[in-house]
Amino acid sequence: MNILHIDCSPRPESYSRQLSAAIVKKLLEAAPAAIISRRDFGAGPLPHAAPDYATALSSPAMLAAPPSGALDLSEALIREVEAADVVVIGTPMHNLTVPSVLKAWIDQILRVGRTFVSTPAGKVGLLRDRPVFVGIASGGVFTGEKANQPDFLTPYLSAVLGSIGLKTLQFLPVQATAFLAGDQATLAREKALAALDLTVMGEVPCSIA
Repeated sequence: MNILHIDCSPRPESYSRQLSAAIVKKLLEAAPAAIISRRDFGAGPLPHAAPDYATALSSPAMLAAPPSGALDLSEALIREVEAADVVVIGTPMHNLTVPSVLKAWIDQILRVGRTFVSTPAGKVGLLRDRPVFVGIASGGVFTGEKANQPDFLTPYLSAVLGSIGLKTLQFLPVQATAFLAGDQATLAREKALAALDLTVMGEVPCSIA
């Protein structure tokens, strides 16, 4: 099994990093021989779309004959997703949605004619579905009875990843991180992990009770 592990927080000891690491640990308990590929966009952000990349996507004619090297980064990132059996994303919620470093990755892997096609009914994904586990850390509360802010992160990721074929998503939030201290953070992370459902892994043995 190949795991693509992505982190997005600029903080080395962030809640989202701890959560994504705990998710990967659970996956390794189920599949100890799994191979992990790493992308740390918090420590090494991707560049935003360059002029040659934007030019390549500007029309079907340009996409058929793009500037030399314009699609190289996009292609490398797409192939990482294609090689993964599972994707784990650890991300903070920034201003109610995804951080810009995660958006930069999305802008590279959503590519017409490569990961999706446009139809009269909308985008149709070209990638094989695989489980995507998203560990979210939010300073506020965006879900549940005590929610006090909107959530544009989970519907956005559901829509954009679904548009390329990744539809088996699980969102595991740790909320109100601005108010967590000491053991509260550990308990919040354990609560999030308790919702982890590895039955979506199919034939991969699950060791989670």
